[in-house]
Amino acid sequence: MKIETLQEELAKNEAELKAKTIASRSLLDKEDSDIGEIKRSVDEVKELRSKSDGLREKIETLKSLNDEENRASKTDSKGDSDKEDGDNTEDDGESTTDSTKKQTKSAKRDDDPDDNADDDSSDDSELEEDSKTKTKNKRGLGKVKTLNKDKGLELHKRNLFEALKAGEVKRDVAGGIGLSDGSVLIPQDILNVEHETHQFPRLGSLVRTVSVKHTTGKLPVMWDTDEKLAAHTEYGTTVPGTKPTIVPINWDLQTYTGAYVYSQDLLSDSDYDWQSELAQSLITLRDNTDDDLIIKALTDGVTAVEATDLVAAIKTALNMTLKPNDSAAASIVLSQSAFNALDQLKDTQGRPLVQPDLTKGTGSTILGKTVVVIDDTLFPSAKAGDVNIIIAPLQKAVINFKNNEITGKFMDTYDVWYQQLGIYLREDVVQARKDLIINIKGTTDTTSGSTTGTGK
Repeated sequence: MKIETLQEELAKNEAELKAKTIASRSLLDKEDSDIGEIKRSVDEVKELRSKSDGLREKIETLKSLNDEENRASKTDSKGDSDKEDGDNTEDDGESTTDSTKKQTKSAKRDDDPDDNADDDSSDDSELEEDSKTKTKNKRGLGKVKTLNKDKGLELHKRNLFEALKAGEVKRDVAGGIGLSDGSVLIPQDILNVEHETHQFPRLGSLVRTVSVKHTTGKLPVMWDTDEKLAAHTEYGTTVPGTKPTIVPINWDLQTYTGAYVYSQDLLSDSDYDWQSELAQSLITLRDNTDDDLIIKALTDGVTAVEATDLVAAIKTALNMTLKPNDSAAASIVLSQSAFNALDQLKDTQGRPLVQPDLTKGTGSTILGKTVVVIDDTLFPSAKAGDVNIIIAPLQKAVINFKNNEITGKFMDTYDVWYQQLGIYLREDVVQARKDLIINIKGTTDTTSGSTTGTGK
């Protein structure tokens, strides 16, 4: 029970660590982040990581101790069983025979003292005979034990063969994971699981996340103004300025949940750490949900620009549609097909338009801007081969108002014997600044009319 408690605590700590890591990266990407806040966030990440390492070490130590105790218990139990089955029976027979002999011999000597020599000879003969009898009994008992052991092994093989032919029977509880999924019918080595890496960047770390306490609320944003001060004469009346524009960004939290059900039989019959792996799978479900909500916020109600020249359309969006600060903070989100189309283009000097991002060591840039490549089909109503491009300062364009995230383990009432690992998420991904989102569409045949360079 101690190991399960530590594993549950580890899963919760890992989820908190991942969320805190994402938040720290968001702070690092923000130009106006306070250095003190960044240091505190990094320290919290280090503390959570250290806690996870400590929990893993405790779990491994407890598992090793349990294994040693089980092996010692099995060895002691086997030794006691062999001693009781063999030695006790033989000792009883020997003590009974010896006692009878001693009584008979004593009686003879009392009746006829002159026959002592003959009695001694007779006693030696009887002892020799008894020794032969006990040797035969021991051999016979050994044969019986061997036969019983062989018979038990044959029965075990037969039962295992029948189970393999008939298939393992399990109770199906809401699509739960059982013995057949674990494939633990025959003893075997189970290596550490290998995870298939998600092929595209996660969008949750690119947008702004704001923690909130209540189901609904609003974030007021005061817009920039072009108003100027009025000229003033001595003792003249001050002319009131135009009221500033304050736009509220409303949120309404939604609840998202997911769970995996797995049987107690699965846990009992395998050494595999199902709970930790399923907890990681729940995090993947959460990231998939965030990706879907964020891409909808980036495209909902935004009129797409049909481009015949992708490079020209991107330059126009960065140079004209967005103001300088927003353009500097903007990222370019590309469908995989859009990235491929742009990667075929070259500037007037023959260099590829897509360049490696030297500042990060990974990823790419186009016209000096960070490129984020996502799956074609992640865009709403899109299909493989569609060219979709989104240009926006993501931290301002989309905000994820987040209230709570809980990952926990729930157990049944022991009438069915199963466990359930679930995640509970309360958040609302909001399109905060529709005016800062540019959506460009094209086809795989779209080419660049002219690429005069790799700068803006």
